[in-house]
Amino acid sequence: MRIGVFAYNFKHWKTQAGIENLILAGYKPNVIFAADPVKLTFYKSKIRIAPRDLFLFEPKDIAKRHNIDYHVVVHNSDETAQLVRKHNLDLGIVLGARILKPLAFEGFNIGVLNMHPGILPENRGLDNMKWAVIKGLPQGVTTHLIDKSIDRGSMVAQRRVKIYEDDTLVDIHIRIQNLEQELMIESLKILESTAVQNLQPLGKGFYHKSVPPEIEASLMQRLKQYKGEHSEHAGNS
Repeated sequence: MRIGVFAYNFKHWKTQAGIENLILAGYKPNVIFAADPVKLTFYKSKIRIAPRDLFLFEPKDIAKRHNIDYHVVVHNSDETAQLVRKHNLDLGIVLGARILKPLAFEGFNIGVLNMHPGILPENRGLDNMKWAVIKGLPQGVTTHLIDKSIDRGSMVAQRRVKIYEDDTLVDIHIRIQNLEQELMIESLKILESTAVQNLQPLGKGFYHKSVPPEIEASLMQRLKQYKGEHSEHAGNS
């Protein structure tokens, strides 16, 4: 399987972990499409969920170490589309990208795989972990082949993560990140043996924007209740 990775051209945990795990699992990428940072225009919620000060390498150095073609590009560009065709790629994998347009993903023979940090289709969009806490939804990961709609397309795999009574938001976030990596590899194995037309299409569900400040203000209090409802002690997994 010939693989192209959509990544960021700066130090980024998911980019680094994904490339290394693909290599270790025997799915070394043929090419990396690395995008420079862009200024975000949407509101970002404030309560931190990710750990700070992680030790990471520059992705270009990871690519050089493993002899992987590395291109700094705008993901949604003719240049990317031409590179996809030039490398005759079967599958794209999203390890770092904004919303991809058809120009970027329609040239892949199979499609482009995304690891979404929420249970689809109920939890589409942004701030999935926080919205799950606020709305009492399960935490988990859904892998899917993307289409022109956000967080839809065809589902490949889905699994929930466990919740524990002493969890912090950072704990849950790390558990979801790790499951994304695990399901990425499982999904590649599924796609090697399953025709795309046999995958389950994802419904419309509900699209979430960033959690607004007036709702986020009650997040930590809601987390206590959420853990009581969804933790292992409560009989959920």
